Amino acid sequence: MRIVECLSPLGGQWQGVHRQRLLPTDEFVASAATASVSVTAREFVSFAYTWSDGDAPQEGLLLLSGGSGEEGVSAVWLDSWHSSPAWMLFSGTVGDDGVVRLTGSYAAPEGPDWGWQIFVAPVPTGGGRMTMLNLVPGEAAYEAVEAVYDRRA
Repeated sequence: MRIVECLSPLGGQWQGVHRQRLLPTDEFVASAATASVSVTAREFVSFAYTWSDGDAPQEGLLLLSGGSGEEGVSAVWLDSWHSSPAWMLFSGTVGDDGVVRLTGSYAAPEGPDWGWQIFVAPVPTGGGRMTMLNLVPGEAAYEAVEAVYDRRA
């Protein structure tokens, strides 16, 4: 399934809750979140979102393409808190369940690169969910971010 077909039902304005933690032993910290999802240049989906780290507003953008046949999905991701000042490149798939699964990596201060996964999924109630997992070499993957969105009224 092409990324446009998969995510165009999420098109529009959303509001919800963003939860994040640094380490798997930390408690999640929640903040209000918004998202805007749109098709751009016919073959791309733009997923722009906002959230807060305490009183500091944050924003991010996930730009996705592909998704049909052997092509797979490619994406670029940037986030004012997580990836700034660089962006990350991702590759992945669209599953039969409609979930977009992306994997990328980033340089660690020492040792091998660490991984980052992003999952974007419609939810049965008509909303959307974006989760992000941190992949630390030699450790179990853990959820670092979860954002759940509902349509804005």
